[in-house]
Amino acid sequence: MDTLAQPSRVDEAVAPVLARPQLDLELRGIRKRYGDFTAVDGISLKVAKGQFVCLLGPSGCGKTTTLRCVAGLEEPDDGGVLIGGKEVTRNPPWQRDIAMMFQDFALFPHMTVAKQVAFGLEMLKKPKAEIAKRVHEVLTSFEIAVLADRKPASLSGGQRQRVALARAMITEPRILLLDEPIGALDYSLRETVMLELKLLQQRTGISFIWVTHDQNEAFSLGDLVVVMNHAHIEQQGTPEEILQRPATAFVAGFVQGNNVFRGRVVEVTAGLAKVATAAGSFLVSVGPSPPLAGDEVSFSVRAERITDIVSDRHLNVLSARCTAVEYFGSVRRHIFERADGEVLKYDQFGAHAARIAVGQRSTLGWQPEDSVLHTGRVE
Repeated sequence: MDTLAQPSRVDEAVAPVLARPQLDLELRGIRKRYGDFTAVDGISLKVAKGQFVCLLGPSGCGKTTTLRCVAGLEEPDDGGVLIGGKEVTRNPPWQRDIAMMFQDFALFPHMTVAKQVAFGLEMLKKPKAEIAKRVHEVLTSFEIAVLADRKPASLSGGQRQRVALARAMITEPRILLLDEPIGALDYSLRETVMLELKLLQQRTGISFIWVTHDQNEAFSLGDLVVVMNHAHIEQQGTPEEILQRPATAFVAGFVQGNNVFRGRVVEVTAGLAKVATAAGSFLVSVGPSPPLAGDEVSFSVRAERITDIVSDRHLNVLSARCTAVEYFGSVRRHIFERADGEVLKYDQFGAHAARIAVGQRSTLGWQPEDSVLHTGRVE
């Protein structure tokens, strides 16, 4: 796919002084309402040149509406959309230097693969010779040249996905918008396709904005992960930041592998907050702006940070009964019932011998620094 990585625009190839602005996309306080329902409420986001951004969240959180506002398929009621530093909020999609790929691929059933891929350039009224040359290059890059004369009905899901992507990429947009693009593929194909897309994005330097509810997709692909909930952005950061330092109880509860506790601060001493919860009292490390005694707070601890081999270092301890064991190959997940009726997850490296059986009561522990105090609202 290296062909797509080569600059084809004269201004980029010979005039560095006219290089694209650093930000490929900026959203400034975007709001979108449908009657009394607010789908997007004050979304602000900055996407640097060449970033892979994943909008992650449950169904109905506003991520697809946000994408459609970027694409020009929806006009926001308030706020602004800037692409490459240019205000495009009221511009139609074809004036935005973007391309979009949908989950169902939206291929034209009557067109051959070659005609599908050429469509964008034909709409731009490019010369026929240039279109033929570019179509050949792109079909070759995506390894679908042998499919040039076939129609969508005769293609597999993976082949249709490549055709849709080639059609979107041939115009070399500044931003490619993808709405759950691999949701229709068999699970066995997804890992391969995800790797191909990541490599393609890195080679071309085109910014990808990818909408998904699948955490594995978001954390595998994204340079920046934006977690949304109820029309708001709850947290944005690198995959590691989202996984290891969830900012709110929602993010911690939504991201797999976290155990969330809610309670009230009893005291704060020596960089530790003592939090009383319905499952017991626990010590949590605090930062430079610690909570005050009496504050309602939430904190989380990841399942892999917990241990059933408890020592003096593990100042947080609880006893619970194992209700299920799930085996994921590399990880053996134990599900416990906490004293407050909530679930506690404990992950053990799958290669180690099993130590806990269903029905067994165990003492589990973790260190204060393994807990993450949330800075956002308590739900």
